[in-house]
Amino acid sequence: MSSDRIAANRFYKDKGDQIKQNWFLYEYSNIMASKIEESPELAVYRKKHSRDNVTAFCVYFSKRLRQSIANAHKKQTSGVAIDARYVYEFYPENTRSQTQRLLNAAMEAWNEHLQACSNCPNQCLADGFEVTDMFDNLEKTGWPTV
Repeated sequence: MSSDRIAANRFYKDKGDQIKQNWFLYEYSNIMASKIEESPELAVYRKKHSRDNVTAFCVYFSKRLRQSIANAHKKQTSGVAIDARYVYEFYPENTRSQTQRLLNAAMEAWNEHLQACSNCPNQCLADGFEVTDMFDNLEKTGWPTV
């Protein structure tokens, strides 16, 4: 990731929120924002919605995945659900086709992120509630967190 579209501090309020699952969601939301920004199918969507609105949507969508991630981790479901409900909660007037295009971007981002995470030693999904210093490390290296 060359630069963040979404600031890290949108995923924690204090040190207790600086957990691996929030780190995973922070990274996912940035990948999702990239997918939306790069998708030719979402050109109309980008014209209708400001960058701040797209950012807010990506943060909302990624945070809504928390319960689905927990259910999949506890083997209550067979996997994480990339759910249209999350799109309609944020954009109640969205069309079905536009929702599908956003879900496609979300799924692409999910698959890309899982692929990148497969070689990562941090195991953010497996140890999701473990506090991590990765948020603090961003600040130490000068990476913008706000």
